[in-house]
Amino acid sequence: MKSLKAIQVLAKIGKVLSIIVRVCCMIGGISCVVCAGLLAVYGEKAISIAKDNANQIDDEQARQIIEQLTNPMMIVIIAIAAAFCFAGAVVAGFAQNYFKHEIEDGTPFTMRGAKELMRLGIIYIAVNLGVSIVAGTVFAIFSKSIEDADKYQFQGMSIGLGITFIIVSVILRYGAELTEGKAQPAVEAAPAEAAPEAAPAEAAPANVVPEAAPTEAAPAEVVPEAAPAEAAQSETAE
Repeated sequence: MKSLKAIQVLAKIGKVLSIIVRVCCMIGGISCVVCAGLLAVYGEKAISIAKDNANQIDDEQARQIIEQLTNPMMIVIIAIAAAFCFAGAVVAGFAQNYFKHEIEDGTPFTMRGAKELMRLGIIYIAVNLGVSIVAGTVFAIFSKSIEDADKYQFQGMSIGLGITFIIVSVILRYGAELTEGKAQPAVEAAPAEAAPEAAPAEAAPANVVPEAAPTEAAPAEVVPEAAPAEAAQSETAE
């Protein structure tokens, strides 16, 4: 049971971490939306100030990026960041529900837990692919206005973790089937092997028959004893 206790401790840690990640992603997404709104109003002034102070930046590549920035480009970049933040909040929310239910069940080997982990993996892959495709398309469009755009590459989020969730969910489903008694056919064939054990039970009544013989022979021995009694009466009569 030590392994089960360790799993429950990890589930509690996962629940806390998923709550923290969800809150941080929500704060980050809202902050990005607010920044995008401020850039829409005061973006030109902010960019002009940044370009004027670009000479103070030691990193030449960062200085070149700032010099080429435009207000629409900044808004798009921040909007992409907001999309990733909200996507992370969605995934963290489903992860929180999974850990919550796993703690309530007391074991990861349940059909509900397997289904929720499967759903978490699918949502993780779908959300990351969707956001990455949209963000990559927008980046490709705006990279045309940047000089030496080949130096900059957009990297979307990986889907490897989602695939891992799906594989683990299949394992948990199998464990839940074994726990609930839905075993493999090889396990179901075990009662058939117990059939020969019924033979001694049938042979037991046959041994009882000889024991009944002495009880039937007992009345037969009483008959001779009656003969002397009749002889005694005949002698008395004489």
